[in-house]
Amino acid sequence: MAHLSRFELPGRVVVVTGAGRGIGRVIACDAVKSGARVAVGSRTVSELESLNAEISALGGECFHAPLDVTKVNSIQQFIDAVVGHYGGIDVMVNNAGYNKVGAALDYDEELFDLIIDTNLKSVFFGSQIAARAMIDAGKGGCIINISSQAGVVGAPERGPYSGAKAGVNNMTRTLAAEWAEHGIRVNAVAPTVTRSHMAEAAMSASQSFADAVATKNLLRGDLAEPEEISAPVIFLASDAASMITGHTLVVDGGWTIV
Repeated sequence: MAHLSRFELPGRVVVVTGAGRGIGRVIACDAVKSGARVAVGSRTVSELESLNAEISALGGECFHAPLDVTKVNSIQQFIDAVVGHYGGIDVMVNNAGYNKVGAALDYDEELFDLIIDTNLKSVFFGSQIAARAMIDAGKGGCIINISSQAGVVGAPERGPYSGAKAGVNNMTRTLAAEWAEHGIRVNAVAPTVTRSHMAEAAMSASQSFADAVATKNLLRGDLAEPEEISAPVIFLASDAASMITGHTLVVDGGWTIV
């Protein structure tokens, strides 16, 4: 098999949800730098337009459309638009997520549902709808779910989020087993706390959370950078990972090992 040692995505169609900012935006740009054509979705259209301009400046190809991952019909419409534009999907990156730190005793049903819908329900239906398109095309594909170290170990003040992300990790294994016969690989990347507006807001809201970031990221004692999460995603999407499926790749600077 060609290019097994090369982390390239020549001509492939890579879909990234929640791509307007943070990890998703960097994944989209790095995919283009690796030779891919990208399709990006977000609720904030202005951010998508800015990303499109950035990718165009790189000489890349980008299709963008509004997307609310908490609504299944929005996911379906987005994927239909991507397939209509590019003719198919090779890689689906379920990146969109949301969290708000708080004591487990304080979450109400509305916030709980928002966190579960954004982080777990969206990944299931994003994967399902993308997989249907891949199966219809008959060429296989790759699905990568952005999880979290909070789904691997206990995560105080992140109760609903940790439950959702643990669900993503196990659901990744299940979908990988079901869809292997179609040539679809399904993996997850579980980052540590990564530099973003959401992470910085959480650290400002909780001193104990900020202290955990400072002490549990053993390699740095600080936030990870989005580029450090994007690189493993590009690897899993490439032919270099052709025998990897059902795996959760923890990218956490050592947080979960002690």
